[in-house]
Amino acid sequence: MRDVEYRLRCGQPVPMATSKSSSASEEVFRARRIPAIALILPLLLSVAAPIAMVTPVSAQEVDSGLAPEDIWSDDYVNQIFPWAHESNDQLQFRSYHDYFSMKERMQFLADRNPSFLEFHEGLLGGVNARGDEMSSTEYEGWYYNHASPWMKITANVGDGEYNEFNGDNGNYVDRPDIMLVGNHHAREWMSFEVPMFFLEQLTYYYGMAGVDNDGDGLIDEDGWDGVDNDGDCLSLNASAQDSNGDGIACGPGDLGVDEDFSEQFITDMVNTREIYLIPMLNTDGVRYDMEEYCGPTAWENCYRSGWRKNLRDNTVTGVTPIPDIDEEVDPSCDGVDLNRNYQYEWGAPLGATGPLFPGACYSSGPNNDVYNGPVNYDDNDGDGLINEDHVDGSDDDADGQIDEDWLGGNSEPETKFIQDLTEMNDDDGDGASEFKATLTWHSFSELVLWPWGHCSNCENPDQEFLEYHGYVMGDMTAYAPMQSSDLYPTTGDFCDWHYGVHNSYCYTMEIGNAFHEYPEDIAHIAVRNVGVPWYMIEIADDPRYRAIVGIENTTGTQWIDSPKDVKVPSKGDIPIGMCLDSTFPFTSDINRTHLMWRLVEPTRQQDDFGPTEWIAVSWSMSPFMEIEESCVLIDGSNGTRIVAHVPLPDTAVGKIQYKAMLGTTNGAFPFTYPDPDIANYYELSIPYRAPFGSGIMALLMFAFIATMVWGGLGFTLKAMFDDEGGVIGLPDDQSHLVDEEDV
Repeated sequence: MRDVEYRLRCGQPVPMATSKSSSASEEVFRARRIPAIALILPLLLSVAAPIAMVTPVSAQEVDSGLAPEDIWSDDYVNQIFPWAHESNDQLQFRSYHDYFSMKERMQFLADRNPSFLEFHEGLLGGVNARGDEMSSTEYEGWYYNHASPWMKITANVGDGEYNEFNGDNGNYVDRPDIMLVGNHHAREWMSFEVPMFFLEQLTYYYGMAGVDNDGDGLIDEDGWDGVDNDGDCLSLNASAQDSNGDGIACGPGDLGVDEDFSEQFITDMVNTREIYLIPMLNTDGVRYDMEEYCGPTAWENCYRSGWRKNLRDNTVTGVTPIPDIDEEVDPSCDGVDLNRNYQYEWGAPLGATGPLFPGACYSSGPNNDVYNGPVNYDDNDGDGLINEDHVDGSDDDADGQIDEDWLGGNSEPETKFIQDLTEMNDDDGDGASEFKATLTWHSFSELVLWPWGHCSNCENPDQEFLEYHGYVMGDMTAYAPMQSSDLYPTTGDFCDWHYGVHNSYCYTMEIGNAFHEYPEDIAHIAVRNVGVPWYMIEIADDPRYRAIVGIENTTGTQWIDSPKDVKVPSKGDIPIGMCLDSTFPFTSDINRTHLMWRLVEPTRQQDDFGPTEWIAVSWSMSPFMEIEESCVLIDGSNGTRIVAHVPLPDTAVGKIQYKAMLGTTNGAFPFTYPDPDIANYYELSIPYRAPFGSGIMALLMFAFIATMVWGGLGFTLKAMFDDEGGVIGLPDDQSHLVDEEDV
């Protein structure tokens, strides 16, 4: 037998150590000391940790700042955009699109995203708003015969009303429309790259939320306003604060400025607007500039020059102009400046903005870059007179009609396309265009321009309001805002026509510092400018009213209850209120004014409540009701209280995510609270509120469960220590096997 002795345990012998008991005791003693050390160790660490942190903090104070790699992801630092592989220079905006690659990309995106993108070229035609019969070929360029590609963008674009003339679906009476136009002038290549960047961004981020765009661990902390709201750029070494090299440290377009925008805002805008995006209006001119006049590397030989106009054949032979569309382009004479060809105040050039004889070009004398097109000799109204009432908003011939017999303008396929797309877009059938806001991109000079362009030292009826939006966009880009004519007078301008004829708030962005920017500058210039179309899309519902509330800061003083201000009752609906300026004309229509909320509940697979995880949870709407209760606005003045109720069951547990969407009686929508620059929504924790039953029943249930548990445990213990019984868990006929092993 082994060198052991036995001690009885419950009548059974148990082996005990003998000769080695001393060393074993020492091991046991040391082992018992470990828990004591484990208890003391956290205390020691809590004291030592602050001391250990002193040295790194001191070192950081000595350092002048951080490197970009210390804050952001490698993709963001290197401006690698998420919609394409980093090796694709064109989609990473390190090389230019041409007409063909741009069109193919637009078609591809529309094919892959049919719920909100619809691709078009030109218009289908028919009888336009002026009574002219138009065919689809009349919108094709003179030389290469390309119609301008464009994209219709709105949620559920395949639904809504169908426009037989324009050919687009997704026309909704309650959605404001906006037109975004790039490249009137062929050589201004950035003017189609910025809208293409905008399209890529919109397409990629639509339907997302809570994306950490720069990899700093935060979301939506720095939206489009031209300011480093989260201070990450300002924390960099001084040498890294001007990443775009424009001389402005931590300004628009630099790393860390406007880099973490709200994807929810993008989704909301697409869901509530109709966006008409025309990246390249002048397709003929771009091809000629890129393929013939300057070439594909125009930044090397045409940095601040190039072909500007379209390719209209202006050659005059003898007395009568006889165009020959098969002849070679004559760069000394051919082409029309599309941004001098719109009808409003056409034909009265100021300074160097038109030819000596408007509407004329002769082969013996070179035509300038701003030729505004031929004179219209048609009797447009059939009264036997011609050109007696040109487009200026006045009844020049006192016949009761306005602008019915124009002198010229809108003579080109490209400007006819803009004219008819604008005037045939009438969702509500009131005879007026739906475009309340329009934006056009040009280059260069880093400017934001608004009407008027045709007159000097003159103001428009909306001067204060147009200026307001212009200055906001100037702040977003660090571009100089000014009235267009303050730069130089122009006639036949896109924005003068859109504003003067159709009352559309129209802006021109003059991008960058050259016509043909270097390829390595495309990306940061696009990033710097992409917030502008989003701002224009937001104000498209009612730009005049948006300016008024911006100037008066009406909406900026209003607030919605934060989670700490919401009182969750022990049962019933949960009230969430707002404090509004008494002058704010909110509408009672629940489709426009409501509290949006959703309950997000934890599951076994997920215990986090991040916006990315819960993007698929649908929102509900609760109407706001006025109550006879005052409140204090942010500026300290008195406001009016409105309240919405969230109908949540008492048994619900989780978090309510909520935000307010307000519309006005004049159609502006949405005004969103909380401010998207602060948060996409608030989150309110909801405990279990349902009663647990009566006290007597709870005691009886406890007694029953306790009896079953402890009774069962007692029976099991008794059976385990019953010497005469078998071993629990083994059949009676096998119990002897255990007894034999123990012997």
